[in-house]
Amino acid sequence: MKHVMVKFEQADQIINFVRIINRYAYDADVKCGSRVVDAKSVVGVLSLAKSKTVELILHTDECNELLEELAPFAA
Repeated sequence: MKHVMVKFEQADQIINFVRIINRYAYDADVKCGSRVVDAKSVVGVLSLAKSKTVELILHTDECNELLEELAPFAA
């Protein structure tokens, strides 16, 4: 399992983030405080992450390609 901090300034960044995450088969969650949502859900991530730094939890250790694609969102 990998944990990465990500930040979004605008809603279109969240939509692009979810699009990228959905191309991969493994599960991913976004966590802010005690709230956790599915990272593959646009509505879930929008409700939790706009203008905040949140934790991305990837349920795999084989995710280097994904992490490279998500580099623009790194906090």
